[in-house]
Amino acid sequence: DSAYKDAIFISPHKFIGGPQTPGILVAKKWLFQNPVPHGAGGGTVVFVRRTAHTYSSNVEHREEGGTPGIIESIRAGLVFKLKMSFTPQFIMARERQLF
Repeated sequence: DSAYKDAIFISPHKFIGGPQTPGILVAKKWLFQNPVPHGAGGGTVVFVRRTAHTYSSNVEHREEGGTPGIIESIRAGLVFKLKMSFTPQFIMARERQLF
């Protein structure tokens, strides 16, 4: 099937109202086989001792360390809500006017 995708990345910051929104990655869990996160931060480590440490087994927690961008994520949702209020025909007609 040509529509099968392992991962997609969406950039809501490029939409109207989208500046300061996070990028969105949707990916199959099997792509995240490495137990060591890309970047360690708050929430990625579940246990630490002098000689060893354990990273979270939850891929969402392990790969998204640090303080989450809550306001930015809400804004991303609002950007998609705004986008859905315009039809593709309206967007194409407006682009033809501008360019």
